[in-house]
Amino acid sequence: MKNVLNLLAAGLLMSISHSSWAVKSCALRSDMSPASLTVPLSPPVISAGADIPIGTIIYQGSWFDAPFMAVDCPSDGNVGVANWAVAILQAPYALSGLNTGPFAGAVYQTSIPGIGVAISRYNNRAAATLGAMGYRDEDIEIGTLGGEVNFSGATRYISLIKIGPLTPGSYSLSAASLPTASDNMVNSRSGAAIPGLPIQLNRVTFQGNLTISTQTCTTPDVTVGLGTHDIRDNFSGINSTTPWVDASISLTNCPTFYGFYNQTNTTRMMNFTTGVGTVSSSINNSIGVRLAPTTEVIDAANGIMAIDSTVPGAASGVGIQIGWGDSSQTPTLFNFAAEQTQILPKDGSPTIRVPLAARYIQTATTPTPGKANGKVTFTINYY
Repeated sequence: MKNVLNLLAAGLLMSISHSSWAVKSCALRSDMSPASLTVPLSPPVISAGADIPIGTIIYQGSWFDAPFMAVDCPSDGNVGVANWAVAILQAPYALSGLNTGPFAGAVYQTSIPGIGVAISRYNNRAAATLGAMGYRDEDIEIGTLGGEVNFSGATRYISLIKIGPLTPGSYSLSAASLPTASDNMVNSRSGAAIPGLPIQLNRVTFQGNLTISTQTCTTPDVTVGLGTHDIRDNFSGINSTTPWVDASISLTNCPTFYGFYNQTNTTRMMNFTTGVGTVSSSINNSIGVRLAPTTEVIDAANGIMAIDSTVPGAASGVGIQIGWGDSSQTPTLFNFAAEQTQILPKDGSPTIRVPLAARYIQTATTPTPGKANGKVTFTINYY
């Protein structure tokens, strides 16, 4: 049989035995006490779009390689079964009641309305609460000879999550509003209890402030002149068109969009081996653009809307077609039933151009001349 030597971040060196006796008890090694760990919040600023769905992770950071800890577990015979779990020691705010997403039921409120926090053993599950720990998937087996169980190399996670409406603005999240966490050697969820467990291995507190920007741009009204066109020169049959005209929207007074962090780019807040963290590259924020014509929609998928027929002297047999992209190129036809996405830069540009194009399109066999006006309401969602 093989005795356990070490517990590592990615896996455990463990033994399996088939005799029938049990571990006598476990205790933190006599020359050790629970480590006091401080994790600084980083980077200092992120951006979270006010329109992201509830349950979305807007920030995820990790700390890893916590100091080595050892637990003595004398045994008079067989394998004992324990677990290595993360716990919440103290939480300044109540649970949020969020019951969706990977940390459902374990997301605490923070000082910022609409933003909650979870502490977890993995980046996508096993979050802890004051009443329940976040367990390791596999139990720890302690060999028949007992001995020392070593803990090192663990990675733990903190996630900020949208739990309710976000009002556009800039908010400072203090580490004081976040839970205090710990790693623990605990009894298995399914095995017999081992005397002496649970044993606290460390105490983790956070330090500093994190600014969360949910700011938006100023959205102006836009007037687009589609020009005057001769029916004989431009309309030769249904679906014939005039040239594209630029109908872009210029968003002004834009803030810097710093981006965000989730399970795909978790930022490393602290490496306790080196004493420093490593900031990952953030994911760009984006906007979603929706268009809603105030007149009849003739063909939603191809971006065709009717002109305003209530205007005195209105034309007939023509509509307006909207495209997504530059008018000088070949825009994609705008689907009125869908949202178009635009990635936002992180360079602090105060003006952001939303590329739209418009043109007239023949919709009936015999168009008649006249005024051909239309109006579209646009909605910008920030993600």
